[in-house]
Amino acid sequence: MMKAKPMQKVKTFLEKTPNALLCVLGAVVFLAGFYFLTSRTPLNKIWLPTTMNNDEVLYNRQVVSVITHGGPQGYFGYQEGTADIGRYGTWGPLLIWAYALPGFLFGSSVNVVLWCNLLFITLGIAVFARSAKLNWWQCIVLCAGLFAIAMPIRSCISGASEAMHYMLAFLIVGSAAALHRTDKTGWLAVCAVACAVETIFRPYALLFWVFPLMAVWQNKRRRSVCFITAAAGFGVSLFAMTKLAAPYFSDGGMDFDGVQLLLQGHPIAAIRYEWTRATALLGNAWLYDIWPTIKGGKTYIGGGCVTFLVVVLAAVGCLLWDKRKGRPVVLKACALFCSAAIALVLLTMYNIDPRHMMLLAILLLGAIVVEDAAPAVVWLPILVVLLLPMNFERGSQPEMNEVMAAQMTVVEDALAADVQTAGADPWDNTLAYTYDDGVFHGYLYAVPDGMGIEFDKNSYLWDAENPIYSRYVMCGHGTRVEERLMAENWQELVSTEDLVVYKRS
Repeated sequence: MMKAKPMQKVKTFLEKTPNALLCVLGAVVFLAGFYFLTSRTPLNKIWLPTTMNNDEVLYNRQVVSVITHGGPQGYFGYQEGTADIGRYGTWGPLLIWAYALPGFLFGSSVNVVLWCNLLFITLGIAVFARSAKLNWWQCIVLCAGLFAIAMPIRSCISGASEAMHYMLAFLIVGSAAALHRTDKTGWLAVCAVACAVETIFRPYALLFWVFPLMAVWQNKRRRSVCFITAAAGFGVSLFAMTKLAAPYFSDGGMDFDGVQLLLQGHPIAAIRYEWTRATALLGNAWLYDIWPTIKGGKTYIGGGCVTFLVVVLAAVGCLLWDKRKGRPVVLKACALFCSAAIALVLLTMYNIDPRHMMLLAILLLGAIVVEDAAPAVVWLPILVVLLLPMNFERGSQPEMNEVMAAQMTVVEDALAADVQTAGADPWDNTLAYTYDDGVFHGYLYAVPDGMGIEFDKNSYLWDAENPIYSRYVMCGHGTRVEERLMAENWQELVSTEDLVVYKRS
């Protein structure tokens, strides 16, 4: 009897394998290929404390506090400030718990958020492919598009929180496509939950509700459910921002001056203010980031802006072509609406941050992959030619720094031993870190599990008029902060080559 041909065996395997499993396997293969093509560092060698993203430290310490203690034992905040309710930092407890739940699978290491990110982006791509019923050609288009854009996937290989948002974007577009195709209540539930969660994390995602609403608009009952759920999600977001999250630095965050002028009855002044702000922001971005990037000197902001604009142009081109040919355009229209509106919000009230623009790029790419598989023969090569040379970088991930690790061990041991004598007051379990004081924030990974961190500017801490509630302070040698602490009779707890930790006497 003749043996089955290899291709027949593959076909038989695919027929017996559930589609969901194939989607997960495909996502794993793509992400593994992307990682090993862009990085020389084995995944098990990554060590995040040597990276430069200070937010990663606070994410990690809060997630680890949930895994080990059920939540922070001290306060997380800025300038010795705290949330009105609870002890979490500026992102509140909801995002932290979203990472902590899968984090129980990975343990309380410095890389726990990284492993959660890889899980999230894998599930996002897999569920998108499954819900949108992508064929093999559409899967190729999706992978090639993500590889050309590069920035979203690269940012998932970190301790930041972007992978969570990108996963939710994939869920929204994929479930919306399934809802348009099947009109099943289950897909509406998936889309509504994803929109609600993303709205809680980032309030401007309230606009993402246009995806399920466009699919159920003719059904009055379902439309009402969407509006009610959207309002509830937005309400939870506002409550979390105002009550459950610690205030950020006073010179950071959203700019509501234009809105205040409008509410005070000065619409012309509000328009003038926002126009001036937006043009100044765009002018600086063009001069210092976008134009240098176009000339070959890529910057972080310039690369994000150019990538976003190219994806927008591809989506606009596909929308116009499909409209002329009478093909589906609803997903692209939703994605372009969200992109235009949110980009305007970022320009007038926040800043040009590529991590927000890449979230919109995911929406756009997902929409044109679902509705424009065939025209991708034209737009995908253009996308790759324009973006891949700029975005493809082969480098190394942060690895263990033995000198730094040794100092961290000393600091952690000293704090862990001393905090055992702390009282029940959360401030007794909190360390104040002097930002911009010459001490690299990666050393905050040495803060014992559960202990809180106040991320304070050194100019705040050296001013004797400002109270220090934290029991411990980490600062640099010979700094103005150290002078203040010594003058106020703080006791030196532990000293290393790069830092010193003081304890309230």
